Amino acid sequence: MNVITVMWIPMTVHEHPLGIIASVDEGALEDFGEELRGDLILPDGDEYEDARNVWNGLIEKHPAIVARVKGATDVARAIRFAREQDLELSIRGGAHHQAGSAVVENGLVVDLEDMDAVRVDPEEQVAHVQPGTRAEDVLAETQKHGLAVPTGSAGDVGIPGSTLAGGIGWIRRKHGLGIDALRRIELVTADGDLVTASPDHNEDLFWAVRGGGGNFGVVTHFEFDLYEVGPMVQALGVFYPYDAATAVLETHQQVMSDAPAELTTIVLAGHVPGLPPMPDDLIGEDAVAIMGCYAGDPEDGAAVIEPLRDIAEPLLDMSDVMPYEALHDLGTQMYPWGRKYTHRSVFVDEVTDDIRDIILEQTEAAPSPMSAVGVWSLGGNIGHGTDAAYAWDDKEYMITIEGNWEEFRNQPTLDWAAETERELRRAGAEGAYAGFTGVDERNWEDWTKQVYGDNYDRLAEVKAAYDPDNVFHRNVNVDPDDA
Repeated sequence: MNVITVMWIPMTVHEHPLGIIASVDEGALEDFGEELRGDLILPDGDEYEDARNVWNGLIEKHPAIVARVKGATDVARAIRFAREQDLELSIRGGAHHQAGSAVVENGLVVDLEDMDAVRVDPEEQVAHVQPGTRAEDVLAETQKHGLAVPTGSAGDVGIPGSTLAGGIGWIRRKHGLGIDALRRIELVTADGDLVTASPDHNEDLFWAVRGGGGNFGVVTHFEFDLYEVGPMVQALGVFYPYDAATAVLETHQQVMSDAPAELTTIVLAGHVPGLPPMPDDLIGEDAVAIMGCYAGDPEDGAAVIEPLRDIAEPLLDMSDVMPYEALHDLGTQMYPWGRKYTHRSVFVDEVTDDIRDIILEQTEAAPSPMSAVGVWSLGGNIGHGTDAAYAWDDKEYMITIEGNWEEFRNQPTLDWAAETERELRRAGAEGAYAGFTGVDERNWEDWTKQVYGDNYDRLAEVKAAYDPDNVFHRNVNVDPDDA
């Protein structure tokens, strides 16, 4: 047997101490490359750095092989090759998951980047979406027709990771989560089989992927319902001085307790970000912001958001009628590619006095000036009429603890985010969103319990049916042995 050793020692600012070492059968590697319609990228290739790049700059991993696939057949072949060669496997969709699960040290990455087609049927209000797309790609096609699918709140989030985690976006209270709009999927299993799942075909699998993430295979095709949204919407964007934070949180909860489902909001306690059109003299100022979207007639929206614009004298009020896509562009700018992130999450039924005090005290204690704590309004039509594995569709708020910084490693911010999460749980918060689970892989077992809640046992049964060897474990993992 001929064996080829793929080895490269990267020389970067943050020098990787071990380099890349992976031994694979030379003939098998050659056959694999010839069978792929897509590209085989090795560490000495020109595209390698791009292929291992992910959104969170804290992640520094060096895969041995990247298979940039062209379709489901390529995906199946890559999975089989990884299993035959005993290589760790990861799936790279939008590469936006903060824990870095899209890339794997010394293993094989199935890169879906080139599977980026979006087809819209405006009459049926249905979108067919491939997994290499991001929210901005889908919206660029659907907004031509005044339509949208619920996606993540930033334009550069990947459709696969965002959707399969739940899909919490700017129209969630009116039109639900991304999983609520999902009609059908096609998925490649651990055995390389292509299966479909929908409400009336492979129902258990369809239930499981909607909230169970990538535990069951690689989704190669999404079919979504579309809703009439925009292209112009009434947006809310007002920054208040930080000393008004208590009043802002109280008023926000009062308004959202009986707000129409068309209104979706986020309160962010932190600072004024350095983005246009922010005045230079306000950038970095301690502040609490309310951002939102009214998914209805903009004239009606202007009246609905008025109480949230009149809490105190604002530092800055950018509320206006704007393109729906611009809200996602703002999310992309606020959380740019390459910055370092650790974002954690919990759910609550209400923002009690204790919860509010923790939010404010911990915001003030954050060691990084870019860090923040967010309060996301939920409720409305989230989960209505949908039976899915997403466990927390009955909660009224999600709280995110957002550690953001620039230098490579910032242990105080990592510790701050973890401690803030613990304090919120001690005050009654529970659960977690799969997209916001920090960056410490050692805690994935704990996150599993928080993310899946009471749905875990049923998820384990589906996992055992579709991935009994736990090939797809680089995620908030469901262990098939628990079935």
